[in-house]
Amino acid sequence: MAAPALEENDCTPSGELRGDAQAGQDLHLENCAECHGYDGKAEVIVMHMDEPPRDQTDAVYMASLSDAFLYLAICRGGEAVGRSIVMPGWGDVMTDQEIKDLVAWIRTFSDT
Repeated sequence: MAAPALEENDCTPSGELRGDAQAGQDLHLENCAECHGYDGKAEVIVMHMDEPPRDQTDAVYMASLSDAFLYLAICRGGEAVGRSIVMPGWGDVMTDQEIKDLVAWIRTFSDT
């Protein structure tokens, strides 16, 4: 039996942007760490990138980004928010809650 399809995510977060950081950690390890590093420092070499991904531990930079911005960047991809075209959108793979969880986990890297 096939898994049920996810409802299409229009990339508009429902309700408050509160996520479960612990659940977000698992998502990050499975989907994001390859480029952003396990600890968010982006100290990995990715062959197809001209520039490395942003260091998510940079508190000053991360404090300048709203949760809504991070949600949209994750959901639609970097190009949708004026960032890297290499960053894919995850809105067709992750649920609204999973993206919120991921935002919560990313915030733990810089305590912002």
